[in-house]
Amino acid sequence: MKSVFVLIYNKQGKFFLQRRADNKILAPGMWDISAATHVGADEALEAAAERVLLKELNLASTTLHYQRSQQVNIDDATLWCSIYTATIETKALKPNPDEVQDGLYVDAEELQALYEHFPDMLTPVLVWAIKAKNIFP
Repeated sequence: MKSVFVLIYNKQGKFFLQRRADNKILAPGMWDISAATHVGADEALEAAAERVLLKELNLASTTLHYQRSQQVNIDDATLWCSIYTATIETKALKPNPDEVQDGLYVDAEELQALYEHFPDMLTPVLVWAIKAKNIFP
């Protein structure tokens, strides 16, 4: 299954974590990467990335930077994921409350502290991204 992961940073280099809405079927209320989605059958990777940014974070017209595509195993699922990054200038995002209930920017030290002290509050995708050093190389 193809997936797209979008990692959002602010001008200070902090990473945007989203807290998934409580009504989500998978990982409700857990902290996650900035945005992620599965890619439609005939959908281009960048189009999927743009779609998920608009759907989850109400973020349009963002310059995306392709990083890489790779096969990953997360929770017994094998995914072909493509990672994009974007740096945004907006001070505050306005997430879609049906998708995201909260969000915050963190630096590498803060992210590591969340991982060490509250691992049960993090989605498997976020845990994978931290361990693989995809967020702060």
